[in-house]
Amino acid sequence: MDFRVYVVIEMPILDRKYELLVPIDRRIHDLISVLVKAVPELKSNFYERRDPVLISKTNGTVYDLNAVIKNTDIKNGTRLLLL
Repeated sequence: MDFRVYVVIEMPILDRKYELLVPIDRRIHDLISVLVKAVPELKSNFYERRDPVLISKTNGTVYDLNAVIKNTDIKNGTRLLLL
């Protein structure tokens, strides 16, 4: 059984895409906080001053920050937007 999914996360504010293997037992909030801390370009605190949201690029679903990834429709190859 695979415990990670491959996702592409786009950050329009930076005009960048990141390809990640994400553990399925984590919450959306954990994923966002790791991204905000790990991406050096986010040092401007843009996402720390606002409440970032994760949105499905294909169907526009706004994910609940407390949802566990395995309980959402996020699967291998899912494209997401971090706004």
